Amino acid sequence: GTLASKSVPSTPLKIHGLPMSANTLPLCAVAAEAGLPYEVVMVDLMNGAHLGPAFRALNPMHCIPTLEDDGFVLWEGRACARYLCNRYAAPEHLYPSDPKRRALCDMALDFHIGIFYKRITVVVLYPVVGWGAATDEEVAQAEAAFHADYWPAMKKMIAQGGGKLIGGSKPNIADIFFMTHIETTASKVPSSFVAKHAELRAYSAAVRAQCPNYSKYMGGDVEKFYTP
Repeated sequence: GTLASKSVPSTPLKIHGLPMSANTLPLCAVAAEAGLPYEVVMVDLMNGAHLGPAFRALNPMHCIPTLEDDGFVLWEGRACARYLCNRYAAPEHLYPSDPKRRALCDMALDFHIGIFYKRITVVVLYPVVGWGAATDEEVAQAEAAFHADYWPAMKKMIAQGGGKLIGGSKPNIADIFFMTHIETTASKVPSSFVAKHAELRAYSAAVRAQCPNYSKYMGGDVEKFYTP
């Protein structure tokens, strides 16, 4: 981005969270695809580590991911991703400087947190990994809304991107957020409508194909966790 003032962090970024968390994973992906050094500082949510005084002092909202960059602290993953692209010399395609392409990315990020994450990831993926519950009716409602509204909206964004991705020929940070959620959900819940939707899977595969560091954040323990 044009606002970047440094090429890379002077010390590795600290991403506080769980590597396999659907919230932490996209930020790790953005950092990796931007070529920025980072380390994941484990926060054991299952044992309440995020509610302890040390983590609350770092982030009073005690949520993950929490980004720490040489003493500067942010939470909310999409804000963290934007910051990384603005602060450092990330590839232009991740968060474009062109006002229209950046606005499209911002809209897609807002859509991701407001719609896709809350109404798809939370309903379809989270119950399977023990992070919540959803009734069959709630899943059916999510599927109906996905076909009627959510996927047509995503197709519109992709069309405006001018290629196979919202970012066009290369992924922006919104594409990366979508891809990580689609890939993990489809892998962990192969019977889901997410896994069975050919166009959605093709879109995610197109994003993945343009992410050369994919195995860094989606391999190893993360891959094992999301394998049924």
